[in-house]
Amino acid sequence: MVKLENQEAVSRSCGSCSACCDGWLQIEVAGHKVDRGHPCPFSSGHNCVNYAGRPVDPCQRFSCGWLMARSPLPEWMRPDQAGMILLPSQFFWNDLPVDVAVAVGDAPKTKALTWLKAFCERFRRPLLYQVGAEWFAFGPEAFQKEMTEALARGEQPWR
Repeated sequence: MVKLENQEAVSRSCGSCSACCDGWLQIEVAGHKVDRGHPCPFSSGHNCVNYAGRPVDPCQRFSCGWLMARSPLPEWMRPDQAGMILLPSQFFWNDLPVDVAVAVGDAPKTKALTWLKAFCERFRRPLLYQVGAEWFAFGPEAFQKEMTEALARGEQPWR
C-alpha cells in the first residue's frame, strides 16, 4: 500500500471483525470451501475458534489491507465497518499495482467506496471492487475495458 504523508505505523488488531472468515472471500481452510454464504467452519462470527491452530495458508498468510503496517486506510475502514475487505496489490496491470475490494455483505458502504476510489485515483492504483456478486473496474479506461472483458469470460485476474 502507499504510505500517506506523515503517517505513522499504527498497531491494529481484528477486534470483533471476522469478515475474512465469514464467507466473503473465496478460500479453502483445512479442506473446507469458504465463499459467499459459506463461512469458515472455525468462525464463531466474531473470532476464530481455532486461532492457535489455524493453517498457515490461507489464514496466517492472509493480508488484510486495514491491518497492514502503515495502512493508509482510516480507522473507520475496518472491513466489518466499511462493508469491504481490501486486498492490496493483488496483481499488476501495466506496471501499476491493482487493489481488490471484496464486499462484506451486499456492497461496500458508499462512504468507504468513495474514499477508496479517491485514494486509488490519487495514487494511480487501478481497483477491482465487488457489489453483490458483480465486479467492477475503476481506473484508466483501458484497464476498465480489459478487466470488464476478462470478468465477462469468467476470469478472476487476481487469482
